[in-house]
Amino acid sequence: MRFALSRLLLGLLLIGIASGILLMSDLGHRVVRTSIRKVAIFQFSTRPLLDECVAGVLTGLKTEGFVDGQAMKVQKFNAENDLATANTIAHSIVDQGFDLVITASTPCMQIFAGANQKGTVNHVFCAVTDPFGAGVGISRTDPLKHPKHLAGVGTFQPVEGTFRVAKQLYPEIKRVGVAWNPAEACSEACLVKARIICNELGIDLLEATVDSSSGVREAVNSLAARGVQAVWIGGDNTVEIAVDSVVDVASKAHIPVFSNSPANIGRGLLFALGADYVEVGRMAGILAGRILNGLDPASVRIEDVMPRRLALNKRTLKGLYEPWRFPDDVLASAADVVDVKGVATAQPAAPPAAKSPEATGRVSRKWTIHFVNFVEAPHVEEALDGFFQQFKNLGMVEGRDYSLKVSNAQGDMSSLVTLIDSAVTDRADLILVTSTPTLQAAIKRGANIPILFTNVANPILIGAGQSLEKHLPNVSGISTMSNFELMVKVVKECLPSARTIGTLFVPSEANSVCFRDELAKSAENFGMKLISVPVSNSGEVPIAANSLAIRGIDAYCQISDNLCDSSFPGISRTAQNLKKPLFAFVTSLVDQGAVIAVARDYRQGGRDLAARTASFLKGASLRDMPFGYIDKTVITISTRNAALYGLEIPAELLARADRVIR
Repeated sequence: MRFALSRLLLGLLLIGIASGILLMSDLGHRVVRTSIRKVAIFQFSTRPLLDECVAGVLTGLKTEGFVDGQAMKVQKFNAENDLATANTIAHSIVDQGFDLVITASTPCMQIFAGANQKGTVNHVFCAVTDPFGAGVGISRTDPLKHPKHLAGVGTFQPVEGTFRVAKQLYPEIKRVGVAWNPAEACSEACLVKARIICNELGIDLLEATVDSSSGVREAVNSLAARGVQAVWIGGDNTVEIAVDSVVDVASKAHIPVFSNSPANIGRGLLFALGADYVEVGRMAGILAGRILNGLDPASVRIEDVMPRRLALNKRTLKGLYEPWRFPDDVLASAADVVDVKGVATAQPAAPPAAKSPEATGRVSRKWTIHFVNFVEAPHVEEALDGFFQQFKNLGMVEGRDYSLKVSNAQGDMSSLVTLIDSAVTDRADLILVTSTPTLQAAIKRGANIPILFTNVANPILIGAGQSLEKHLPNVSGISTMSNFELMVKVVKECLPSARTIGTLFVPSEANSVCFRDELAKSAENFGMKLISVPVSNSGEVPIAANSLAIRGIDAYCQISDNLCDSSFPGISRTAQNLKKPLFAFVTSLVDQGAVIAVARDYRQGGRDLAARTASFLKGASLRDMPFGYIDKTVITISTRNAALYGLEIPAELLARADRVIR
């Protein structure tokens, strides 16, 4: 009996041990299956742009392994354009214990940020025009300076590009109307850009303010009565909700409507240039998924992305009083076209400005790339920063997808030739270049190796092509021609009595000569004279800068070229000693003494180069890639530097500036 009892107890003990082992071995699996994350998606209103964005968010979350009803439970909230409702929703999300919220639109981001100041819920935003100006603690100058629980994707509308397209469709356009809500920060940010580009293009921008969607029809009627030739809808939630009213009034006046929302092209717009908001949402969804998987939001860099999309509507052309038309090059660049019968067709979209690694896949083989630069200069550094950051975002992995050799000739032409010859000897699959001299050398000595460029003023001028579309079959890239008209206007605003400006230039550099000539034309258009002095090396720069002052200039307006950018401190010291205000065409030169920089976004040029490079590595032909331009110009002002010259910056200019250093 005792023996039988001992056997029974031993059996029970072994069963208990085995059961414990099985339970412990399955513990990890049981935790994964039961760990359902609570996610809130909060949009401000029902409209195509935001609906597309939310659809993209769900796709991005799925990429990271989060599917509604499986690894997460999603609850959607919609304020339907009501601020009071939005506030109630925001506080409800904070109180309900969600793991993460994704907001779509600027008002939702602002309202939720206000309700979530303690950081109770991790917050990812998207469909936001200007997160840096939204007043939620995001720094415009430091991508990592933001609330530690807040991250997201900024998408500043391509306002400048939109008005340039309008000018292409009707070169004689002189008056454009816009209705906008002053209570919306995103709307005001776009409007500031529109005022600047309209001033540059000679277009009068007539404005009408609204405080609700119900007032939009009356506002547009007033604009039509004032004789506008078209109506533009910017990044304004209030007006976009009433897009049908805008189109109805415009149609009766036989004038077109254009906007920054391609999703609305089928509702009677003539054209729309904006973001692919499905892609924007997808990127935000991937970011949200990574945060759910443990990524610290505080480590995320907040920057603008703009996967651009152009949509055209041929049906809207009929019935217009004035001869608007779609040139062939514009039609070729459109992603969506509505035909004369109202049937929409999608065309292959241009390579997006940014995609995540998951969307891009891997290239077919490992490529050998040489990245050759002529000189170390601020605009080159900005382009390189943009390139490498974006190349990584696009999923390109060094050692797996490509090998890379980066070199710099330090301003020496013989060294530059040697570097290009080295790329040929190494049998490089692709040569990347910054600057005009580097592109010239690569074309001449590159043995027809594929070449992609950025930071080149005028690739046509040096024989890279006959036009943007017709170019050497092995060459493509991004032109960074400066905005000379805007620069001269800025100088006139600061110095109304100025009659003469001065610049140094490099005769041996086609880029520099081109810039000098274009600045001279713009100065002449404003009744000013440009005095230029040639330089050939850095030692000549201070002496040449001094000679400009002796010749009676009112201000230095220094063009951007490799030598003058790298020697800028010498120009700055001379300008300060002689109390002649110094203006520049590269943003970072404000840190080296310039009062104001009117600059193309060279970092964006680097990003665009990365997108083209990734596209090429995946099989795209350079022959089929038209040359592109950077249409984003940034005004940076240093009131500190202005004080050194005793110069007072006009309040209106300060208000328009993208960045003010005080």
